[in-house]
Amino acid sequence: MNETYQLEAVEVGYRYPNGHRALEGIGFEVRRGEKLALIGPNGSGKSTLLLLLAGLLAGGRREGKILRAGGAANSSFLFQNPDDQIIASTVEDDVGFALLRDGLEPAEARARVSESLRQVHLAGYESRSPLELSFGEKKRAGLAGCLIARPETIYLDEPALGLDPREVDGLLRILLPLKITLVFSSMDFALVAALADRVIILDRGRLAASGSPGEILSNRELLREHGLVLDR
Repeated sequence: MNETYQLEAVEVGYRYPNGHRALEGIGFEVRRGEKLALIGPNGSGKSTLLLLLAGLLAGGRREGKILRAGGAANSSFLFQNPDDQIIASTVEDDVGFALLRDGLEPAEARARVSESLRQVHLAGYESRSPLELSFGEKKRAGLAGCLIARPETIYLDEPALGLDPREVDGLLRILLPLKITLVFSSMDFALVAALADRVIILDRGRLAASGSPGEILSNRELLREHGLVLDR
């Protein structure tokens, strides 16, 4: 893999244990620091591809190769439903779980937690229960848990889903300045236009198109062909 790339997918395919083929012949590269958006209709394979790229999909039949600079361990994943990411009774313990698990001194872990919470505009939330947070706050707390490990790559599955416009704007203010590689799925085209450097369309498990946000999102015929705009 070229040293300028963070990630490369080579003829990647995946079939679930029940026989459903979710992906076939997927190939692309992601440059270091690039923000890549995956768009496509429901069932197109976006979440499956993200999980595969992050090394989180067990079982099933995998095909092709996924090459990662630094390996899968040097990445974090933000799930579509933030409740899926809650594992502790306080925000501090939830966000800092990976640090404590890896043996970091508690004082250093607490400092890192506070730093990550400030980064996602949740300063002072350390003693709160994650279950008491709003949906948008849970998403940001989950993102703090991703950032605390200082990964080179973060995968985000529908990060804007369930957020109101103000919350999406707040999310953009967090993600835009990051100097790390982001690979995210989203059906929020405003978020994609503002955040992505490049856009890939997936449809029926295949890579249908790739280009800049301007090229992809302005091509209504292409979007209509892949079920992303109404045929009007």
